[in-house]
Formats: sequence, structure tokens, C-alpha cells
Amino acid sequence: MAQLSESILKVIAYFDMFNHPVTMEEIHQFLDQSVRSKDLEPALHQLLNKQLIWRLGRFYSLRNDPQLEQRRLNGNMLAVKRLKLAMRISRVLAWFPYIRGIGISGSLSKNIAHEGSDYDFFIVTAANRLWIARTLQHLFVKAFPRLRYFCCLNYYIDERALEIGERNIFTATEVITLLPACGKRSFQQFFKANQWALDFVPNAAFRKLPAKEISSWPLKRLTEWMLNNGMGERLDDALMKFFSRRWTTLMSRKQITATGFQLGAVVIEKHLCKPMPQHFQQNILNRFEQKIADVKKQYAVIQD
Repeated sequence: MAQLSESILKVIAYFDMFNHPVTMEEIHQFLDQSVRSKDLEPALHQLLNKQLIWRLGRFYSLRNDPQLEQRRLNGNMLAVKRLKLAMRISRVLAWFPYIRGIGISGSLSKNIAHEGSDYDFFIVTAANRLWIARTLQHLFVKAFPRLRYFCCLNYYIDERALEIGERNIFTATEVITLLPACGKRSFQQFFKANQWALDFVPNAAFRKLPAKEISSWPLKRLTEWMLNNGMGERLDDALMKFFSRRWTTLMSRKQITATGFQLGAVVIEKHLCKPMPQHFQQNILNRFEQKIADVKKQYAVIQD
């Protein structure tokens, strides 16, 4: 019971960093040990009785704050609308050359949205054409101010780099909650390459695959045909070097955006483009480690 209680506290503590109370089903999904869902209730009651956690409607939290329940409910309702729009945007983004898969990540993939929050997309491209695909998509998004405001194309991988390099609770949670929007085959391969995520959350399962493969319309096929050669390879390399120089310059200025990110803090490689893990991701892991230490200390005092 003590071990299970600690595992439950870890789940609630992780999502508490995002002011996100969780249901019993979500606690079971993100536990770090394999248990039956019905075995959770006794441990949850014990934690409630000791006031280590609080019940807010059908949610559980480290804090006895009813506003968290209302925030979660409002976030769920807004996410229903936002997901419909995100799915439509995904279908448009899939029109571009060399795009093989579009997924929805971030808070929206967890069925949460708030006013001012953006749409995070996870994009899989054809091998060795990531930078051509990314450039075309970003030029399109920049041409439409409304899209640029809330459409965040922040994570690209190509079909030669499907396995996520960092293995921790943050990346495991993001992989498990990633919502595939387009590209059945690509996400089938992506989930296969990232089975390690289930080691962190053994009760979880990957999200349902899209029903169909990405359609390839004539202009997309023509563009790919024209660039499936040495010229396309040189263009992709040139674009990667251009953005590498640009973001190195931005990093040197140490400018921070309104959301707390440092401009240019991006990993740039031939087969991937993503935010630097040591910025947002490592910050989350450090906060989680401290929160777990605090919770364990409180739990130990009560146990004594």
C-alpha cells in the first residue's frame, strides 16, 4: 500500500505543476507500476483521510482549491472546440511536400485548453527532407497572422529519427498523450520506435491511429518528384545551415519571449528540429524532483 500510495502521489504531483487535477482513470494511466484500476481506491481513500491529497468533484489534487476543478472543467470544454480546429489545421498542414504525419501535442493533446494557449503540432517528415518541409510550412503560417499567433510548429522529426532521444517522465507523458491527426503509417512506426515510454507508464496505451493515410495531391507529388534528387538534398542541407546560423545569432542575444522561452533555443540536426531539452523540459524535471521530495517528506512525517 505504501509503495502504491507513493506512486499515486507522484502522478498527482506531476500534473499539479500544471495546475491540473486528475481523475482516478488518469492516475491509473500514468502510474509507474502495473496495477489493476480497482486496487487504487483503498490507497486513494488512505491518502484522502491523511489529507495528503484532496478530492475536487471527480478530480484529485495536492491542493484543496475548488478553483482548480472549475479550471479543469472549463479547460476540457474549450478543448473540445479547439481540437476540432486543430484537426482542420492539421489537414491543411498535411498538404505540404514531404509531410508524412501530423500530431497534436502539448496541453491540447491532454484535452485541456485555456484562453491564450496555442496549438502545438508534432510533425513527421520524409527522410532527409525535414528542412524543406519545415520551411514551406513556416512560410505558409507566417503569411497568415492569425495562424502565426496560435499555431506552434515546434517539433519536427523525419522518418530516420522516430525514436525520441530523451527518456524520462516528461517525454514519456508527451509520447503517450500525443494525438495523431494525420498519417497512419508514420505514427504506427513512431509508436513502435518509442515502446520505451511504456516502461515509465505501464498501464498506459498509445493513442488511436488516424483512420487514413495522408493524401498526396498532384502539386505535392510534383514538388517531391522535382526534389527527389541531389538538388533536393543540397537544398535541404542549405536550409538547415541557414537556420542554424540564424538561431545561433538569436541565442547570443539571450532574448526571452512572453512565454518564457529563449529565442533560438532549438536543437538543429539533419533529421530533427526541436526545442532544447535543457530549457523547458529540464526545468519541468527539476521542479518535479523538488515537488516529489517535498511530498515524500510530508508523507514520511504522517507515516511516523
